[in-house]
Amino acid sequence: MSLFNNISKSLSQKGTIRSVISETTSASNALGNRAANMMGGGELAQAISKIGAASATNVVRNQINKHIPIQAHRALNVGGGVVGDILQGDINSAGLRILDSGLLNDYLPGMSAIASQAKYWGRPTPLFGGITPTEARRIFEDMQNTRLSKKNLFLIEVSSRLWGDWVSAQFNIFTTELDYSPYIISGEKRRIGGALVDSIQGNEPVELRVTTMDDQFGTIKKWFVTHHSFAAPSDGTVGLPVQYAIKFRIVHSFITDSSAPADAYTDIGWFRPSNIDINLSRREDAMQEMQMTFSQIDTFISL
Repeated sequence: MSLFNNISKSLSQKGTIRSVISETTSASNALGNRAANMMGGGELAQAISKIGAASATNVVRNQINKHIPIQAHRALNVGGGVVGDILQGDINSAGLRILDSGLLNDYLPGMSAIASQAKYWGRPTPLFGGITPTEARRIFEDMQNTRLSKKNLFLIEVSSRLWGDWVSAQFNIFTTELDYSPYIISGEKRRIGGALVDSIQGNEPVELRVTTMDDQFGTIKKWFVTHHSFAAPSDGTVGLPVQYAIKFRIVHSFITDSSAPADAYTDIGWFRPSNIDINLSRREDAMQEMQMTFSQIDTFISL
């Protein structure tokens, strides 16, 4: 198998003609080195050796070009490269090599154009991050067929025992921003010898921050004050959760129940009023916005 491996390597790397020239050059170099050694190995001897090797290579190349037409010369090199690709198991490179050579133009006119297109679509390029244009087109089509979630599309519903759910429409219209972390797990790292082990302690309550506008009658502000008064009255007592609990339902990527599918991502939880921030300014003529913060009542009720 040694001779077979050598022939395969020679065909795949250099082609048939270049392999012959390489072997001839190696033999010429060997003879030149032997002559240089016989002359004492000086600089003059080394120069004569190099001149002799170059001359031998040129003689072989000229004789090959003289007796073998350029078309056959190219066909032999292409054939050697194709055989090498096939021996290495790279069938795609072998096919592209044949198309790119132009040898099939006499049998199938227009194969050069097909070869250039095949070469373009099948060759990795830095323009597409080192992948082929075919792979880049497939990735683009996958992204184009995927509808991404948009942050400005969401549905918020609010209901409670005090006010019912009639204020939910105002919340859904006036809310401009919604910020919360639906799942929070607290824990600590404990050292055991030279290693660390993660120790989970449990879930943390969710903080829901709602930035909203209001009408000129302060409907949403009155709604918040009412729930705050039942949670922590001014007489120093505290109320029962059944009185001030607020149910929030948040649907992502859709703005109505009719447009939202059954498997749309939805968060539902029970909260209490925490605080409200109001900012008024006479320096600008703009809509009033306020930020209300709500805290999750019980973590054992899944959000």
